[in-house]
Amino acid sequence: MNFSGIYWMGPVFDMSGYGNVSRNYIKAVKSAGIPVFIHPTGEYHAQIDHGTRQWLQQASTSAIGDRVIFIRHGLPEIFDQHFDIPNVVKNVGVTLFETDRIPTSWVALCNQMDEIWVPSQFNYKTFSQSGVLPNKLKVVPYGIDVSVYNPERPYYKYKAEGLTQSFLFTYVFGFDFRKGYDLLIQAFCEEFAVNEPVGLILKVYIHSGHSTEYVMGEIASCIPPERFQKQVFVVLESHTHDQLISLYRSTDVYISMDRASGWGMPVMEAMALGVPTIAIRSGGAAEFMNDSNSFLIEPEDRLIPVSEKLQLSRPAYYQGHHWIDVKVSNVRNVMREAYGNPMKREKVARQAAYDMHTKYSPQRIGTIIKSLLLSTD
Repeated sequence: MNFSGIYWMGPVFDMSGYGNVSRNYIKAVKSAGIPVFIHPTGEYHAQIDHGTRQWLQQASTSAIGDRVIFIRHGLPEIFDQHFDIPNVVKNVGVTLFETDRIPTSWVALCNQMDEIWVPSQFNYKTFSQSGVLPNKLKVVPYGIDVSVYNPERPYYKYKAEGLTQSFLFTYVFGFDFRKGYDLLIQAFCEEFAVNEPVGLILKVYIHSGHSTEYVMGEIASCIPPERFQKQVFVVLESHTHDQLISLYRSTDVYISMDRASGWGMPVMEAMALGVPTIAIRSGGAAEFMNDSNSFLIEPEDRLIPVSEKLQLSRPAYYQGHHWIDVKVSNVRNVMREAYGNPMKREKVARQAAYDMHTKYSPQRIGTIIKSLLLSTD
């Protein structure tokens, strides 16, 4: 297909995972030399620094020509909205989902687009098995700005009140019951004694209308009182980009306990920075994590219903859905291995940084996007 440019609609000023992904896709598109006009959606978050805002404004151009690819990035509800964009030759939806299927209402919304981009083979399978036409589905991996997430980048030692442990696990996540923080806290507290020099930092973003008090109450209820803010630290304060990178780099092992993973951008960021990582061998993360660049937790060979809290709070999205089953003992074993094996930590971290920088840079993803858009199939 001949095309002249891209009209990109997405949450580029949002601190959410969707916002992060949208910005990285635009960097990939620009690296491929494709003109792009940026139509921001979603919230405008103050944590997006001035430099990023300025770059987005400079990256956007109205000179996208007379054969335009209209790309909408976000939940499929926006696929059904009418926009009077001239000269559109192809409509593309970019989205993902985390469980074993997609919400029923998404199927028709996806099928009305010319193409649906998903980041992994995991989502190719879950979308097609849910009823999205396979010929519309294209796998376009998420990229990462390797000039920012670079092991050579200077950083300062991260500090938190009461933090004295010499070895740190860290998990960065947006508050959601599917993130498995309860499983992680249980595994950590069962595996590591109070007197061991090991700490766990939970850096939590709050969204979906939850209050700070509610989120802290939910997470604190999983932590034994003698460990709360003494060995297990919950950090709710907003962090700048530099603070977040310093947190990653001050960490001995980054761990994700996402029981329904669409991709895993924080894991990818830690890997690109050369930090050893742990995740469950499942979902979108399995697209870029393997035994040579990560510590992987084996799930059970079965699926179980998603959390009742999720099914009750968001039935349109999660009613009847399933996710992986993970034994606490498996989490404990991998955490202990990562703690006790510095040689393997160094080996997987080095391989992880190499893989992220060579396979998921904006230039690499830009090449994939350009090739896909030029395809006539």
